Amino acid sequence: MSSKLLNNVKSACQAAGKSFIYSSPEENDDSQVQFQFISTKGGEEKLMDAFLYTLEMEYVMKLHEEAVQHVINENPKFADADFDTMDGPHMDAVDEAIVTLSKDDTYDVGEFVEERPEDEEGNGTPIDICLHVAEVTDEVVEKFVKEYNDGSLKIDETVRSFDI
Repeated sequence: MSSKLLNNVKSACQAAGKSFIYSSPEENDDSQVQFQFISTKGGEEKLMDAFLYTLEMEYVMKLHEEAVQHVINENPKFADADFDTMDGPHMDAVDEAIVTLSKDDTYDVGEFVEERPEDEEGNGTPIDICLHVAEVTDEVVEKFVKEYNDGSLKIDETVRSFDI
């Protein structure tokens, strides 16, 4: 990783008075944020390229993914449909499948932190964080960074489901 990039992020954090900087502010909302922060592992500073989102969002994404597969299996004519669009008979079928699947306890979700190997572009170590919070705020991100860096982060292993 570039020491220039590391120093740029450090400077930006210092200028913002935060332990992190948002890397894609235009894509952030109450349920998800992308940010970068500095962590020290094995005595070496590392740039962490993070995506933090709510547990409810994880639940909805998991249900949606399963519902799409269910719709394709039940209706092969939808195999080539664009499931990124919001309208159409295939999406009506997905909505129905989500309602049905949400009644099944199979889709409970839990908090996690998943660190992956550094990407080839040298943009830092990717880390996905899923927390049981109502919304993702600056305070939630600050708390995560502090606890991650000082080793006090505790992941709640309780599995949950949500009302759709």
